[in-house]
Amino acid sequence: MEGQALFLIRVVEAAVPFVRMLAMSRLLPLRELGFASALTATYATFEAVTDFAIYRFVFSTPRKDFDHALASAHGLSFLRGLAAGLLAVAASPLIAEAFSLRAEWGSFAAIGGIIVIRSLEHLAERDYRRPVQGEPDRQWARAGRAGGGFDGRAELLRGHRVAVWPDGRSGRGEPRIGGDALPDEVPHAAFHAGRFGYPLMFNGMGLAASSQGDRFVVGAMLGLPTLGVYAVATLVAAVPLSMIGRVTATVVLAALYNASRATDNSYLARVRLTARVIPLVGASFALAVLTLMNIIVPIVFGRQFLLSRAAVALLALATFVKLARGDPMTSMLLHEGRTRRLAIANLTSASAVPLQIVLIFLFGSLEAALLGRLLGEIVAMTVVLHLARKQLREAWRDQAVAMGVGLAALAGAILVGLAAPVGVRAAPSLALLFACLAAFGVWAARFAPPLLRAAFPGQNPFAGLT
Repeated sequence: MEGQALFLIRVVEAAVPFVRMLAMSRLLPLRELGFASALTATYATFEAVTDFAIYRFVFSTPRKDFDHALASAHGLSFLRGLAAGLLAVAASPLIAEAFSLRAEWGSFAAIGGIIVIRSLEHLAERDYRRPVQGEPDRQWARAGRAGGGFDGRAELLRGHRVAVWPDGRSGRGEPRIGGDALPDEVPHAAFHAGRFGYPLMFNGMGLAASSQGDRFVVGAMLGLPTLGVYAVATLVAAVPLSMIGRVTATVVLAALYNASRATDNSYLARVRLTARVIPLVGASFALAVLTLMNIIVPIVFGRQFLLSRAAVALLALATFVKLARGDPMTSMLLHEGRTRRLAIANLTSASAVPLQIVLIFLFGSLEAALLGRLLGEIVAMTVVLHLARKQLREAWRDQAVAMGVGLAALAGAILVGLAAPVGVRAAPSLALLFACLAAFGVWAARFAPPLLRAAFPGQNPFAGLT
């Protein structure tokens, strides 16, 4: 029950940006919406660049040293927040100038105060692996902070659980506040916490470039109104994609972990099955973006967010590539502890930023920004396929065929949209979407049964995930 509650909390957390953007799109003009997006991107960038995941050090600390680690982590968290906040204040005039908002530098400087306040979070409440005996409000506080801690995949890799669904936890006892930590032990723990976390700051720089760099480029080169449209379009595609990715990643990693302990060939069968299913899931969602984006978004957010057909097609293709480059490659690299390779693969998506700069300079349009985003995802997909080539083994053909089928369906839908009112009227759009989904279903009905029998011999296919 606790794992299900935490999973529900994560779904709610993923939906919060969508609801916030929905409210702002209805209440603010495009320029003000772009301004709000610029502030959000700036805050996220400073948090990512200076983040060294100190809470992960606390979670990985043996229970007997938990108090000392917690005390040192709180001190380091505040120092990090203070340094990042001062850096945000010092850089605020330059950031405001980049967005042509020189007079609004104070709004960017205020981000520094938010960062400092955020650093005062009590990290013990985020350690939701350890059962909390207390009032319901404390339990809800723990669940509310669940999104920032380890998920089931990290637990699995550390050996706490054999299999997870989706966020099972283990552990006994209640964490203490740390008031009885010995003074001479706290600095020692702080030193180890710093050594643990500082390399992750370099990873944070890459994550900031890949996740927020495009907003800086669009806002600075195309203006705040265009940034507002870009932020809504990418968010509408990203929120459902994030939910889908969390579910598939957790399920796939648990399934592969369980199969790796078997003596049969179920591991390879599960890899092959995943290599075929995940691209089909990505293609299905990309087709929904392609056919329904310009129908639903104007109704929900407003007609000012209507995109050209080229922009919708580029966004749909980027969405497909982003999900298709995830599993089974990501889960296999995690399972084998190849986290450095995985980090490299993920960070190569930051190549979209220089590509966007060049394309926007040449063409000066929203479509150029989305094309750069698509090319960055293609680069990341190429890298992860190369890095996981040994792990894929005989599943290369399955991955290539599934991706080819997904791309063919998307290309066909784009061509049909040139001659029919697909993406404009609901009836032909839904007809095309359901036709493609039906075709995927027929194909899956042909390849899935033998792979399922080999992947889960003598058992219910879902038994391997629980």
